[in-house]
Amino acid sequence: MKRSIIMQEYNDWAMFDDAGNLAVSQMMYELKRAISTKPLPQVRRQLHQLREEVGKKHGEVYDSDVRDIITSYLTQWACEVHELHPVFGLDYSYWQL
Repeated sequence: MKRSIIMQEYNDWAMFDDAGNLAVSQMMYELKRAISTKPLPQVRRQLHQLREEVGKKHGEVYDSDVRDIITSYLTQWACEVHELHPVFGLDYSYWQL
């Protein structure tokens, strides 16, 4: 049975404040939807664009803790949607954060 992650279950993205966590949650919601409908290279480009936008108001989006959480979720979602093996099919480094 596949386990879906619902955004409401996890909204602490290691940002400095609630506004930052909300901005990343919105970004991740868009990316999760994109993973289901777009090729992964396009999702990766979208990630970088959205992160740049979030970074204009919340610079901590570039911190390693935030990057690690983001890449972990994106990798998990992509592996689930595209039926990739999490170890051999897609590596965290794919997202180039």
